[in-house]
Amino acid sequence: PTRRRSLRERLAAPIGFTLAGGTIVWGWANRDAGLLTAEAGWGYFLGIVAATCMVTLLLYPLRKRLAFLSFIGSVSKWFRWHMILGVLGPLAALYHCNFQLGSLNSQIALFSALLVAGSGLIGRFLYRKIHQGLYGQKTDLKRLRSRVQLTPPAGGKVMTFLPELTRRMQAFDDWVLGSSTGIRASLTLLFRISVDTRLQYAELMRFVKQELATEARRSAIVAQHHKRLYASTRKHVAQHLFQVRRVAKLRAYDRLFALWHVAHLPFFVLLVVSVVIHVFAVHLY
Repeated sequence: PTRRRSLRERLAAPIGFTLAGGTIVWGWANRDAGLLTAEAGWGYFLGIVAATCMVTLLLYPLRKRLAFLSFIGSVSKWFRWHMILGVLGPLAALYHCNFQLGSLNSQIALFSALLVAGSGLIGRFLYRKIHQGLYGQKTDLKRLRSRVQLTPPAGGKVMTFLPELTRRMQAFDDWVLGSSTGIRASLTLLFRISVDTRLQYAELMRFVKQELATEARRSAIVAQHHKRLYASTRKHVAQHLFQVRRVAKLRAYDRLFALWHVAHLPFFVLLVVSVVIHVFAVHLY
């Protein structure tokens, strides 16, 4: 069962991102006031904070993969800190450089931090789409897929066109839930699935309406219960397509999240390397 998130959990991310956005706007607006310098004082301290955040980000992937690190806390706890530090680190880096571009190595470190932060925001969005709550359990795709069943609607015994209706629905399912992969296919599916299922619903219900009218002329029972049979079939089709749409979206987000992981790791490695080089370069020269 899905765990209900508390009000604090639901508001934490919007409030946090709002504060971070406001802090960036304020810092950008006052970048020429000379409040901070990267070489000394608070500006230098924020550089240490930024570098510490970047290095600490490593603890989440290590905690996920190394069981003996369980003593440092749960994976969900470190996921939460991974998200928080992924915002605080680049934010501290922006204030460290006072929103100014410095030497080449500092530029690489800064842009790497911003790249990882932007990638992290995309990953967070995808993560929430395939999980029950931000820190919950991943939605069981097989369980959700099993709900897409072609069970006959009420009154199916008297509707001779039901096998053809089932065949059409199955053909649509196979088309939508095919094995296409890749960023383009997944994004296309997300944009088109709502429209496709609604168009399919309209097409199927036109077919049902026509066939029921034909059946009613042949059968007194169908004529007598025409409205009830139409209503039950419409509900059956609508519920089935709703489940198909849910499964299709989940599959698409799941693929995108897997592809995102492939891109996010090199970005993160680049960030760590650039930060280390930046720290050595600053103190060496």
